Amino acid sequence: MKRLKFNKEKCIGCELCAQVCSAMHEGVYAPSKARIGIEAYYDKGGALKYVDSFCILCGICAKNCPTEAIKMTDKITVDADLCVGCEVCAEKCPKHVIKIRDEKAVICDTCDGNPMCVQICPQGALTFE
Repeated sequence: MKRLKFNKEKCIGCELCAQVCSAMHEGVYAPSKARIGIEAYYDKGGALKYVDSFCILCGICAKNCPTEAIKMTDKITVDADLCVGCEVCAEKCPKHVIKIRDEKAVICDTCDGNPMCVQICPQGALTFE
């Protein structure tokens, strides 16, 4: 199964990945609404550091969903009709990347196997392999 991978050596911290994600899924350019996040910051010593936040397709959310709203095949999908917004998936997620919006779980769906974040990254810091 293909997964998103992040190479911090190539990242410049532009957040284009989060901008395109939020635009594609939420209709606005707002990294806070993205399903992926790559935050860059400088530590006290002046070294550039990163915090990556994206689904690693581990499937723990699907295994723990009490309504079976989350399905995992080659990607993760959430059936909005079955999701009750109980937040069990968000609590169990080891990467803490599942968000609850409008009482429904929101998870990276890898843009149906063609992630826009990978396509837009100017440095090739994100790959899907």
